[in-house]
Amino acid sequence: MMTCTVLVENSTVNSSLTPQHGLSLFLETGKESLLLDFGQDDTFAKNAAVLGKDISAAAAAVCSHAHYDHAGGFNTFCALNRMSPVYTYWRPEMQCYSTAHSAPGEDPWFIGWSCAGKYEGRIRFADRSAPLKIGEKSWLVPVSVHTFTQPYKNKTLYITSHGNLHHDDFAHECILVIETKRENRKGFALFNSCSHSGVINSIESVRNFFPDTAILSYTGGFHFPWNKGEKIAAEDIAGMQELAQYASDLDIQLFTGHCTGEAALDYLHTLCGERLHRLHTGLVYSFGDD
Repeated sequence: MMTCTVLVENSTVNSSLTPQHGLSLFLETGKESLLLDFGQDDTFAKNAAVLGKDISAAAAAVCSHAHYDHAGGFNTFCALNRMSPVYTYWRPEMQCYSTAHSAPGEDPWFIGWSCAGKYEGRIRFADRSAPLKIGEKSWLVPVSVHTFTQPYKNKTLYITSHGNLHHDDFAHECILVIETKRENRKGFALFNSCSHSGVINSIESVRNFFPDTAILSYTGGFHFPWNKGEKIAAEDIAGMQELAQYASDLDIQLFTGHCTGEAALDYLHTLCGERLHRLHTGLVYSFGDD
């Protein structure tokens, strides 16, 4: 059985938990547990304590990409869990910036992460050439497919490489894959916290490496950050339509929130119906019976 507990997300329906702009997921596969992302600070750990999830027991952690709202609680994780590695495709020379809230002529805002400090040695900088098995039923998979739609607002996101600032291609973004079952159908549950590379590109990347394995579910923000009252970009309208048809064709359950705004969620619901599920802090869902 695979169980996902949302430790941090932008929203919650439980007053004993603290929501936060970001994402952190505690994933249990029966014999081991994993942590995907850390949110901005120690909020994920405080919520985990309320929910009865033991961060110190996680066999490994994964940093999906190096933005502050996913990597900020790294030091807290390492303080609570003194042994387990933290896997990432990010490299220290990669620093992330955004112009989404910069006025004309202003410098981009720093939105990245520095791992410098006493826990730097805990990081495992994974090779992007092939999937990396990190647990009995789990893999880290690089995005290798780029032929489908990518989120419109990626154009506001930048990264440094050897001191030069350029548009972020999200080569540092990873997909966490867990083997499980849904309704007696064996396959993979996929997790990609912001899907900057595009949901379909992420799924197709996994299918590229594991062509004979069904994709059962996909969990993460979809990076359609459109809220009530905002006009959704035509590119993202097309992207959501493409995703809805794709998920229907492959019978994939979708779990999203965080960087998927309320207007986008409403539109996706009209397209996906019961296939789409809303994430919130404290949500727990499971697949499988073994």
